Amino acid sequence: MSCGSSKSEYREGKANRYILHLHFGAGRLGLGLVAPAFQAPGSELIILNRAVSSTNATGVTALSPKRRNELLQSNPDQVYYIQKPGGSDEDLQVVRYDAFLTYDEQEVGPVIRSVAETSRAKERGVIVSASILKPENYSSVISALAVLSGMKEVGEPIGRIFFIACENTLTAQEVFQDQALFGLITPAIRRSVTPVAALVDRLCVGLEEVTCGSTATVQVCAEEYASLKLELRSDTQALIELCAGSQIEFSRHLEVEKQIKSWLVNGSHWLIALQAFQASRGDRNLKLNEFICSSPEQRGFAESVMAEMREGVALVLRSNPRYAAFVEDVDVDDYLEGAARAILRRFYATEDPITRILARFQAPSSEAYTSIEAFTKRFADRINEPVNAYTSKKGFVPPATSRGLLSLLHLVASGTFIDAPAS
Repeated sequence: MSCGSSKSEYREGKANRYILHLHFGAGRLGLGLVAPAFQAPGSELIILNRAVSSTNATGVTALSPKRRNELLQSNPDQVYYIQKPGGSDEDLQVVRYDAFLTYDEQEVGPVIRSVAETSRAKERGVIVSASILKPENYSSVISALAVLSGMKEVGEPIGRIFFIACENTLTAQEVFQDQALFGLITPAIRRSVTPVAALVDRLCVGLEEVTCGSTATVQVCAEEYASLKLELRSDTQALIELCAGSQIEFSRHLEVEKQIKSWLVNGSHWLIALQAFQASRGDRNLKLNEFICSSPEQRGFAESVMAEMREGVALVLRSNPRYAAFVEDVDVDDYLEGAARAILRRFYATEDPITRILARFQAPSSEAYTSIEAFTKRFADRINEPVNAYTSKKGFVPPATSRGLLSLLHLVASGTFIDAPAS
């Protein structure tokens, strides 16, 4: 592979638009979207990860967490890559970082203090982001915020501090309100840290080890499309200037766009994936894009699911007062039509393993007897409103969507789960 500069390399040249970015979580999404999205010329990127990682709810990767940590810590150039599946050297995205640090829960405070004391970019502002799924795993992030806000309040030259939970099922505000974490939120954090809601969207399907010359590093396998939006409010307006030159976008209707993504991207994805998994008789080596493109019938099914979901979403947006401001500001039909086309292109192009898409579709066991209940609840949250709206309007359930739901029933009835073959 080519090891030189690529068209997508960040941090070229010098500028006075410095900002310190501390990111917690070196998984696929953290490395594949969040870390590079905030980078701009002159910014500092510090990636942090627990020394011992927990189980990933979205499936394992070819690269173990331990080996990933070793590679990022030892790479002399402090660089890793992002490559789309089947991409060429010209498609390679080079991401440079200033440090990769591992920590234990009790040691994160001194690590953050050391980073802040040596940072040249903290005076302009600090962004603390995390791609961590569960609130209970945010105690180290809260400890980092406590150190930074405490230093700021005793006179250290630290600019505004922003905290962003980069998971679509969890917001920074919800982390601050979590009962288990509430006692960890210091008065200094509440005075000095601004929580910011985010919408993340990129299919990051794998981590692998690659060698460039004699040096090994991490490569994230991810689709070309990438989007990270922050909620624009009066108290987050300063982020527009702080993030200038980066890939960050802003939205005044972030929660509505997040809900639309859950319906159109996640709901449709699972409907199509369940049908593919059932039609392939539980083939765990299946890549969804290959299955969709294998015949006009399968491609037509994917298009029909998307059309039905899009129609249902439009009905929900126009009928629910919760979305009135969005409907007033945005041409709903144009927005949904463009989004649906783009999402289908992504589904067709991205080599996405069925084991990643349906990683939560696991067989009940004595240890995890509620796994299928949790999966179906999450699935229902992603499709119920559009399906119900479509059914009420048309007088019948959406046909293609019904096939996806029937596939779920067939798979459960046959005992075919992503972690267990049919008996």
